[in-house]
Amino acid sequence: MDSYKGSCHCKKVTFSFTSSNILEEVYKCNCTLCVKKSIIMKSIPKSAFILESSPELLREYIWNKKIAKHYFCKECGVYTHHVRRRDPEQISVNLMCVDDIFIPENTVINLIDGASHD
Repeated sequence: MDSYKGSCHCKKVTFSFTSSNILEEVYKCNCTLCVKKSIIMKSIPKSAFILESSPELLREYIWNKKIAKHYFCKECGVYTHHVRRRDPEQISVNLMCVDDIFIPENTVINLIDGASHD
């Protein structure tokens, strides 16, 4: 397992997590919210994620079935992570917020068909 750190744009929201094979099983979702965020995500167990900053710095957005919880920085508005609807025991991290990560062009990015969820 490797350790990673990340943050929003203004660096007020910070987090860390562990993951093996960081660029394997990454995905984009085609639901209306994720399409508008246009980000690449990596799912990890909740136990592997640590919110380093105060939770008061986050805004939470919950919609539809009220299961998934999407988190954004109150200050800069950048989406950092969410609790997954399909598996609420997982967190999906916005890989674009992870420090020192480079996603090569040939990285396989899976498409999750969230638009078809009821």
